[in-house]
Amino acid sequence: MNNNIFKFIPISQLADKFPEGSWWSKFYQDFSDEQLAAYYEGDLILPSLNLDWEEPFPEQKEVIIIFIEGNFAVDNLYNKETDGAIGLMVTGNLSAKNMAVGGQEIYVAGNLMIEEILCGSYNHGETIVKGDLSATVLVQDDEYRINVDGQKSFLCIVNMWEGDGVFQELPIGIHEVLIDEVLDMDEEETEFSFWTLVNVIREGRSALKEINGSNGSFTRKDASHLYFTHNTINEENILKLTQCILMPNDKKSFDFQEEDVFFKVQQEHIDADGDERDLSVYMNDNRHHYYIWVEQDHSVGLLRRTVDEGSEWEDITEESQEQLEEICDCWLMLLTCVNMAEYYLRNIEVQYVHDILQHPVIQELSLDEDENEGFWDGSKCYSFRQAHTDEDGDYLNARIEILTPDGAYYFYTLDNETYVSRYYQPPNQYGKQDMSLLDLRRWEASEQYFTRFKQYLAQKI
Repeated sequence: MNNNIFKFIPISQLADKFPEGSWWSKFYQDFSDEQLAAYYEGDLILPSLNLDWEEPFPEQKEVIIIFIEGNFAVDNLYNKETDGAIGLMVTGNLSAKNMAVGGQEIYVAGNLMIEEILCGSYNHGETIVKGDLSATVLVQDDEYRINVDGQKSFLCIVNMWEGDGVFQELPIGIHEVLIDEVLDMDEEETEFSFWTLVNVIREGRSALKEINGSNGSFTRKDASHLYFTHNTINEENILKLTQCILMPNDKKSFDFQEEDVFFKVQQEHIDADGDERDLSVYMNDNRHHYYIWVEQDHSVGLLRRTVDEGSEWEDITEESQEQLEEICDCWLMLLTCVNMAEYYLRNIEVQYVHDILQHPVIQELSLDEDENEGFWDGSKCYSFRQAHTDEDGDYLNARIEILTPDGAYYFYTLDNETYVSRYYQPPNQYGKQDMSLLDLRRWEASEQYFTRFKQYLAQKI
């Protein structure tokens, strides 16, 4: 690196430029004239920058901070010694291919954008980003601090201490993300080498294995397992709807809403008032109500009316395929949702969850949420709630909770007799949400996390 591009000045001359909240403004007030800053005014591009003491400036050994008043772009930013290293302050945006640091403050007033790996190591360092932070892979060290005022976006997060992580919401192991060279793998555990990662980055090589939507433990389901094999509006498919896993044992209908479309599927029956109810499907989008029913001769009838007040039903049974496009779109969404429910909801048995919650080891866990720490499996936590009535008189169903490495929760709840209901809570939010039956990745994530839970529990109890 050409040192002549920097101006070497006493740090005291930059005192009024240090942002409020930075280490330098809070803790470092008194500097001698021998303590230097490498100062650059304007946008800067470098092939690499080593922040280890004396490495970038062997002739200016007293440099303890690099101050760039502008944007900074660098291929690789790193240092090996994490007990202490040269600080970096950028008043604009910082972009890099890889960043592996520790032992100093990295302060970015704008956005921090990392093309491949962002890794901070040990508890002597902190990265502060006032804008947004994005990286393909965040390699977490539990002791290293990353504080971001804006949005955080990572394709993949792995925990270097626990060896596991999450890739596009799916559980993943660190060995599936990082090349073997930076890992020490044996039969018992996988250890991560920060120094080796720095060496690989310094040599200009990538430490990432190829991960994409078809890798990282994500495989789309074989169509041969689908509940519906064709999308015809006929008696066969309506009967299959009334016999699917979403139909309660104690009711003659079920309903749900998906993407602002309301669906209700009803078996043929006589209701409490003695009225006959058809084998039917009702759908309601933002424009129309649709009603599909099965006649005595096994043919299917179709009705439609607009959502306008006072509108009347019209028979559309004989309309052309083009004219039926809107109802067919809703119908296809309904079959897709039920296909998802059939594929995933049958994989976790109600009796299995009931038995787990009744196990003596689980029963001994405190019902007090503040004390119920559950079981830790790497960077995942499994906790349990028994059915009970809370202090407000509300009945709470029994459930298993899985906290994922990225801070999301998956809930597996015993709130009906037919299947184990699944819910989701996003990272850094409170309150469970219904899982969209069209969100394949989230359902697959809930499946894979529960599979790992079963494997862990089989060894634990």
